[in-house]
Amino acid sequence: MWKKLCIACAAVVLLLLGGALVWLLLPQREIPSVLESLNVDAEDVTDWSRVIAYVPLDDRTDNLEDVVYLAEASGYQVVLPPGDSYCTKLDGQTPNSNGTQYGDREVLFLWLREMEERGCDLYLLSLDQLFSGGLVNSRAVSAPAELVFEDGTRMSETEAFDRFVLSLAQKPENEIHLFDSVVRLASTVGYQGFGLAEYTALRYYGMEPRPTLEGEELTLENVFSAYPYGEDGVTAAEEGMEQYREDLTEEMIRDYLGVRRRKLQLTDYVISALKSAPHDNIHLLIGIDDSSNATNIQYNELSYLSRAAGRGTTLLTGLDSLARLLVGQIAQNRYGHQVKTYLRYIGGSEGAPSSEYDIHTLEKTVDLHMELFQARRVPEDEAELQLLVMTAPDDPAKAEEYCEELVSQLEENCRNRVPTILLEASNNAYGERLEQMLFQRVDFGSLLAFAGKYDQANVTGAAFAMGFSRYLYLACHEEKDEAGDVAHVRQLANSMALTYPYILHTRYELNVFIKNLRDNYNNLSPDHHIRNRLIQAYLERRFLPLCDKVTENLQGSRLITSLAPYEEKEITSVSIRDAYLPWNRTFELSFTIDVGPLVPTGN
Repeated sequence: MWKKLCIACAAVVLLLLGGALVWLLLPQREIPSVLESLNVDAEDVTDWSRVIAYVPLDDRTDNLEDVVYLAEASGYQVVLPPGDSYCTKLDGQTPNSNGTQYGDREVLFLWLREMEERGCDLYLLSLDQLFSGGLVNSRAVSAPAELVFEDGTRMSETEAFDRFVLSLAQKPENEIHLFDSVVRLASTVGYQGFGLAEYTALRYYGMEPRPTLEGEELTLENVFSAYPYGEDGVTAAEEGMEQYREDLTEEMIRDYLGVRRRKLQLTDYVISALKSAPHDNIHLLIGIDDSSNATNIQYNELSYLSRAAGRGTTLLTGLDSLARLLVGQIAQNRYGHQVKTYLRYIGGSEGAPSSEYDIHTLEKTVDLHMELFQARRVPEDEAELQLLVMTAPDDPAKAEEYCEELVSQLEENCRNRVPTILLEASNNAYGERLEQMLFQRVDFGSLLAFAGKYDQANVTGAAFAMGFSRYLYLACHEEKDEAGDVAHVRQLANSMALTYPYILHTRYELNVFIKNLRDNYNNLSPDHHIRNRLIQAYLERRFLPLCDKVTENLQGSRLITSLAPYEEKEITSVSIRDAYLPWNRTFELSFTIDVGPLVPTGN
């Protein structure tokens, strides 16, 4: 009897092992790319007056689906460049169709001409993409990079800008929004041989205090001349960095300084060009990428750009929210309405930076975004819109009190039909306590916007863009449609799922799982078929069930679909599926969001 039982158990084990082996060896299920679902063929466009021709910073979630969802929720349609012409591939990944790891600049410039010929008059363009092939490559190009077109025509970067971008401003009916970045303190892990050690060494090198320039000394050449030196202007900046010297070579420093020089020269050229544009229809938004409030290598660059900025140029903290902010600017320009806004902080820490990556205090960051949208700050009883900002607790003993204060206000706003933006800027200082209270007592579907993930400069921009754009659409747009409402549900679900199920509950565990498989979560090896199957299975098993609380919260929520007159629709169903890592690293996540019919409530 015992012998038969052992044989039976062994057979079951072998059967399970065999099944697992078959599963691992079968071709991996093809997960549909969000990129494919977002592409709109220019041939299918019927109304070019509501089309935004968009050249993205890259193909990450913040710059792709988040922007498309926001534009659609605000009454616009986004047309993207063809194929993978704006995509970035990390080391070891399958290259783009042009054979490189970065975007195809020549294709993108020619695509702009095609959009103009088709009758487009709204443009949202990343200069990092057009000049360098994307954000990551803009941190790697250390010398002027000539463009070579298929017909043999050669142009410098600035010549191409004049020919294809600045020329758009010659037509007063065109509206051109550009965005650019100030180079962050270090390059990208997993790109052109850079690992975490090199990233850390360069970031500390960039953080070393530099000589500060003021007045007449603040010239472009003096900024460049100060790059290599420490605070005294004499000692090399790398002195005193013994613990990083093994990973910080002279070649790395030379390339790093070349990258900064090239980027600043290009940005300075564009600022000057905009000042002489014939019409007030081209604007530049410059984002500060990863910095701190110190006299590091960015300090003189920021001082120079602040002084050089004039007509048509704005400098702002954050980067991955810039495209969304500019969608909001398009809506602001269209409707010309200054939203009367009641701003309330809860938690008491708005007077401090939210993290080491923020150059301003949270309050200053919010104020800058209020100015960008020309919002009028008014008392609560005069407001059209409420902006609630949850900060980290200034007194940890009051954490429970702050959570209750926020949730009670959100419940009251929902009852009273008050349009509300929730900016959750606490950097998870309340742990799961706040999360549980929000999901149990707040209908996220009733919000105009929700944002709450990683560095607060980007979170603030995301909340403002989503909230103000949607408000202007609801209050001012005459012909609303179901597609815009569905897109709004998608952007809420996307923000909720990325913030809680993924960033707070999945990503760390996924990183540990990948490390235990001896892979690199900053750049997964595409050649390890079995390992990638296991990683994908872990991601789906861990993340997707946690999304149930997102979809359950949204289902049955009453979505505001008009403000004049006030109207609502009930969200009947939401589902999240097909999660994948678009850059083969765990920092980003993409997934498909299905939304069922929206049913008028009758109010």
